[in-house]
Amino acid sequence: MRQYLIMGLATALCITLFFILDPLNGNNPEKPETKQQETVQTAAKPAEQKTPSERLDTQYKDKIAEFPVRPAQQEKLSELRQERLDNLEGMKPARISIPSIGVDAAIEETGVLDNGEMGVPEDVDQVGWFEPGFKAGAEGNAVLAGHVDSLTGPAVFYELDQLEKGDQFTLTDADGREMVFEVRGTSSYITDEAPVEEIFGRSDQRMVNLITCTGDFNRDIGSHEERLVVSAELISDSAMKEQAPDAPDNLKLTTSGLSWHAVRDDAVIGYRVYEEDLESGESEQLATVSLFERKSIPLEADESKRYYVVAVNVDLKESKKAYIPEE
Repeated sequence: MRQYLIMGLATALCITLFFILDPLNGNNPEKPETKQQETVQTAAKPAEQKTPSERLDTQYKDKIAEFPVRPAQQEKLSELRQERLDNLEGMKPARISIPSIGVDAAIEETGVLDNGEMGVPEDVDQVGWFEPGFKAGAEGNAVLAGHVDSLTGPAVFYELDQLEKGDQFTLTDADGREMVFEVRGTSSYITDEAPVEEIFGRSDQRMVNLITCTGDFNRDIGSHEERLVVSAELISDSAMKEQAPDAPDNLKLTTSGLSWHAVRDDAVIGYRVYEEDLESGESEQLATVSLFERKSIPLEADESKRYYVVAVNVDLKESKKAYIPEE
C-alpha cells in the first residue's frame, strides 16, 4: 500500500523534481551552456503483478521441485526464504562510486519539503536519494539525483552523460553493504514529458535511476530544458552470498550400481548424477536423488563414459564434480 501512495506522490512531484535539480543556477542570468549529449532510448520493462514475496515463494517452489522435501526441512527453507525477502527490501544508500567518470560522493536522504518540492542536497558535490521511493536494490526504481553544475563550476553529475551501457557503479550503505549496478541505457526527456512510472515506479527488476540536468539552460524558467536519466540494474549484492556445497565423497561403482556418501550440510537438498563422454567431454544428467533417498542408483557402466555426482543446495548451486576414483 505504501508504494501505491508513493506513486501518487511521485506523479505530483515529478515535474517539480525536474525543475529543482538546478536550484542554485536559477538566479544566474549569465549561466553558461551545459554539455549536450546524444541519448539512447530504453524500453520500459513491464512490472509483474505479484509482490516480491509472492514471486520469491513461486521461484523457490519451482526450483526445488526436482528434489522432494520432507516437512522437517520446511522450517530451514522458510528461514532461507526470509533471508532472501529481507535482502529484497534493499538498503539505504550512503555513498556512490562511479569510477568511469571519477565520482565518489556521499549520499543524503531527500524527501518532500513543506512547499511540496523534493529536497536536494545543498552540497552540489553530494547526491540525493529520494527516500519516500524505493530503496536501492529493492524491486522497483530507486531514484538518485545530483547537480550537473553550480555557480562556481562542475558539480557531482557533470559527466553523467558520459556513462554508457555496460558501465558499472557501486552503492554502499552505512554498514558497508555493497551493491554493484550496471548501466542498461540512458534517456533524455523534456522536463514536463518524463514518464513518471518508468522513473519512479514499480518494476520486477532492481533498478536505480540517476538523474541530472541536460540540454540548454532556459533563462525564462531558470533551469535546463531537459533531464538526463541513466537507468542501471543490480548485478551484485554483498548481502546475497551464495556458496556452493561440498562435493560428495566415497563414490563406488559396483555391479549393482553407483553409490556415494551424503554431504552433511543443512542447505543440501539433493544430488545429481551425470555421465561424461570421454571423447567429446559433454555431460548428460542421468538421475536426481533427493536428500532422504538412498545415495545410490542402478548403473551399467559404459567404458566410453565416466561418471560423477554433485551435491545441490537450496540455491540450486552445484558442488564440484565428484568422480569415481581410478583404481
